[in-house]
Amino acid sequence: MDSSPPPPGPVQESTPLSDSEKIRLKRLAKLQQSSNNSGESPQPTASSSKTVPARTSTLSKTPIQEKPASPIKKSSLPVNKEPPERTTPKISPPIKSFEDWQNDTITKVLQITLDQSVAERSGNRLIYLDSVVKTLMEENPGVFSFKLSKSVLDSALFARLSFDPNQMSDGIEAPKIPLFDYLLDSWKRASEIKRSTRSSKNLEQSVINERVGVIDTLKELIINYIQYVLLYPDDLPQIRGSTELGPSQFVSRLLAEFDSPEGLPLDFIKELVYKVDDEGFEKMFVPVLMGYDAQIRTKNILNMDYILPLNSVVTLSEIKPLAEKMTTLRNWCSPNNSARMFEVGTFLGPFCKFSAFPTDEPKIAESYFGNLHTRRQADVESAMTSIRVAIRGVQQSIFKIFNNIVRSSPSAREAVLGYFAEVIKLNERRVQIQVDPLQVGTDGFLMNLTSVLLHFADPIMDILNPKIDRIDVDYFRKSNRIDISRETKIKATKQEADAYFSIVDESASAPNFVSEIFFLTITMHHYGPLHCYEKYNTFIRDISELQKQYDRMRADQPNWAGTPIAARNEELLAHCKTQLEKFTSHKIAYETQLLDQVYLDHSLKFYNLVMNWMLRIVDPTGQHPEKQIQLPLPLTPPDTFAMLPEHIFEDVTELFLFVAKYTPRSCVSSRDVLIVFIITFLKSSSYIKKPYLKAKLIEILFYFTFRNDREGGIVDLLNSHPLALNHLLPALMSFYVEVEQTGAHTQFYDKFNIRYNISQIFKEIWGNHLHKEKLREESRNIDSFVRFANLLMNDVTYLLDESLRKLAEIHSIQNEMDNREEWENKPQQYRQERESTLRTDERSATSYMSLGNETVNMLVYMTAEVADPFLTPQMVDRLAAMLDYNLKSLVGPKCTELKVRNPETYSFKPRDLLSQLVNIYLNLCKYKEFVKAVAMDRRSYDKAYFSKAASILLKYRLNSEKNVRELEKFVNEVEETIKLENEGEEELGDIPDEFLDPLLITIMEDPVILPGSKVSVDRSTITTHLLSDSTDPFNRMPLTIDQVIPNIELKKRIDDFLREKRRK
Repeated sequence: MDSSPPPPGPVQESTPLSDSEKIRLKRLAKLQQSSNNSGESPQPTASSSKTVPARTSTLSKTPIQEKPASPIKKSSLPVNKEPPERTTPKISPPIKSFEDWQNDTITKVLQITLDQSVAERSGNRLIYLDSVVKTLMEENPGVFSFKLSKSVLDSALFARLSFDPNQMSDGIEAPKIPLFDYLLDSWKRASEIKRSTRSSKNLEQSVINERVGVIDTLKELIINYIQYVLLYPDDLPQIRGSTELGPSQFVSRLLAEFDSPEGLPLDFIKELVYKVDDEGFEKMFVPVLMGYDAQIRTKNILNMDYILPLNSVVTLSEIKPLAEKMTTLRNWCSPNNSARMFEVGTFLGPFCKFSAFPTDEPKIAESYFGNLHTRRQADVESAMTSIRVAIRGVQQSIFKIFNNIVRSSPSAREAVLGYFAEVIKLNERRVQIQVDPLQVGTDGFLMNLTSVLLHFADPIMDILNPKIDRIDVDYFRKSNRIDISRETKIKATKQEADAYFSIVDESASAPNFVSEIFFLTITMHHYGPLHCYEKYNTFIRDISELQKQYDRMRADQPNWAGTPIAARNEELLAHCKTQLEKFTSHKIAYETQLLDQVYLDHSLKFYNLVMNWMLRIVDPTGQHPEKQIQLPLPLTPPDTFAMLPEHIFEDVTELFLFVAKYTPRSCVSSRDVLIVFIITFLKSSSYIKKPYLKAKLIEILFYFTFRNDREGGIVDLLNSHPLALNHLLPALMSFYVEVEQTGAHTQFYDKFNIRYNISQIFKEIWGNHLHKEKLREESRNIDSFVRFANLLMNDVTYLLDESLRKLAEIHSIQNEMDNREEWENKPQQYRQERESTLRTDERSATSYMSLGNETVNMLVYMTAEVADPFLTPQMVDRLAAMLDYNLKSLVGPKCTELKVRNPETYSFKPRDLLSQLVNIYLNLCKYKEFVKAVAMDRRSYDKAYFSKAASILLKYRLNSEKNVRELEKFVNEVEETIKLENEGEEELGDIPDEFLDPLLITIMEDPVILPGSKVSVDRSTITTHLLSDSTDPFNRMPLTIDQVIPNIELKKRIDDFLREKRRK
């Protein structure tokens, strides 16, 4: 027997059904069947598991008496008890019988009656159902009075809906109201009665339950007929000329605000959603969702009109079946499309577009941040706050939508993950150098989706309930959701990576949701916020260059005023000013979005997790951060780390560099894990393939070290953290050496920038005696320390030489320009070329001198702490020659060539530099090796230079008299050594060429043969050479010091020669 109930409708079995009637009844049956299979109702009741009842011959007849419920006896209460207790409300038997209550309730809800006199007394406000009464009389002979009840609901409602509102029926005119509106009003009345019934304090619970069961059945029947009326509006009589019938009349109401007079009750929508099938969803709810989608496309953050469609979709997504259905929309996720088309063409894309970026919404910069020079700072900050609050609200709303969808079903969750993955795939080109912005997603879209993923990642970031161990380290082996096949790996070649990822464990379980969210959030950051930070850095540089150009034009204005080119230059100046004002407003708009503290805090919290996770991978114990990682690590990194996409590591550095530059106080909560991360990977240099990534770690430390603790600085932490005290200084020294060869085409200049940052870090931590002790400990490893010290000296030599040379050129050009008459007579092209050369030289001199000053400063405090490495044969001669040369440049006969206007603008402070050089002399003057090395410098040493330096030091009180006397004593020792050396050379007479070092032309003490070129040189000479260049100087073949061959025979001949000369 078919378990499906017969369709609701009049029972006229003796009358043949027309084809249209059969179709209509089949539709009703389908709706009823879908109701049975529609899933759990949002408000389950005793009757919710039953189907809508069919018409039945079991009737409620009059009179029918039902035994009233027994009243609940009151318990006796104490009298005059203080304070008086609150009494339980008195529960009385219902005044009406259940049959009377049913009749009255159904009458009130559906506006129908089975009593003609009642209809007449109501002024025909109630519809008398004559056809139903006649049917009942036929089925119940001798009975003439009937009441509405649960058993006749179906027939009664169908009869009411069958009234033709366009004509009279038995003298009764049906109300001129669309069937949908009539049924909706009926549902509202039923809902109100249900609320009042359930809140009744005077009825027994059993009575309440019985009545609520009837109302639920009534509401369910109304919902079924509403769906029928909307899907098949022509099957029942409707008002002629009605412009909106079927789904359209539902859609227009649903697009209005919920629970408003123009809109629909939210509870009604929820109940309807649980009843609709696929056809109902397609015809009734898809147009609504598309309507909201169309509305939101025209909105922006400037107005509040985006709130209604956004909040409406949020509310609809809270209805689980509807949330799940959203992922079945044809435009849920449109593959094989451009990123920009995906953004505007998918269902949720337009909801995720809102931002303050001038590239996305230029009107925001114009409306909120125009004419900044006329506005108070407080007004600008207030505008920034308002926009930030609005954007946060949007981001929270779209997260609610995605979260509701994820929670609706496993298939919906997979659809959401696929959506995020598709966005990533379509925006891979965003990080390319040259890209058409119209072919990639907007900044706001990617920023907002990153915010959504950060919210999803919140449970992973929870400190009280860490889920770091649930992040699958083999995610990229198990899942191809994120394609990393073309990504550079942290420490693996493409061939190694391909081989590694080709091995797949088929029995391994799929990645969990935690892992999916973790890696999607990382990757969305890469293409979204982190790319935006890079664009902002470029934008700031562009503004700076434009400002410099404007300032130069303003400064040069007197020179071209009144000339033929004046009009054009004035036009260029005005245009430049306009662009500056525009860029300045854009800058504030960028900062409104990118420097939002709430967003940054969320990202930083996530990247604290990322750093801890990466440290956990390389930790041999796998216990970090529960138990902090210990150094040193094994020489070879684990494959799970080496095979990670390089951008994961780089993104950590880029985020913290951005924060360090623009909002360092944001990083306070991240400082500890950041220090551990940086020192671990600086110390374990072999774990990172590319030096520039490690250079970024140095740069982060640099930016944070020149800020105090209140500003987010980390110097105090570097001077107290155990890992920093033990490993920071050795790691800095090691990297100082490593960056000599970075492999990049700009490595020569890169190394100076990196070493400048290192020198600043050294300077900030040098006051800590524990770091000094670590330096002394490192200096005992002579070979490695000498290599570091040699590069330090190389840098001082080059930087000071270049900076002083550039200053001399600046001096020359400034003198030329000071002669105004001659200068004006020079050709225009010549003057432009010289002015351009001057600007270039000024930039170079400033850069070189800044770097040189810091490097000299390092040399000062290092020679004060550890002298031995600087006194080795391969070091001491070069150090002495470098010091003598620069002393000569500062106080020698050509020192006047260094006089330039405003020397401090080039970081040139000649007196300070002189004082620093003298301090190095003083640090080493007590060592005979250094005295001899200075004495042997025949190119630059001159006693007169020291005398002039001493007078300058005393005149400007740059050093104490005691130190000046110490310097004079040192010079006297040098002079005495020179005298002895000269006498020794005279005694030697002519020295055979084969005994002389071919590079330094000095007699060799320990000759060795170079295996490639077969040339004999002094061991100290080739050792010094190999510190800077690992090749044979005579044939450029690779060479190491352990490959040289002692020339025993030559050494014997040299020794014999020297003995013979001394004997004579």
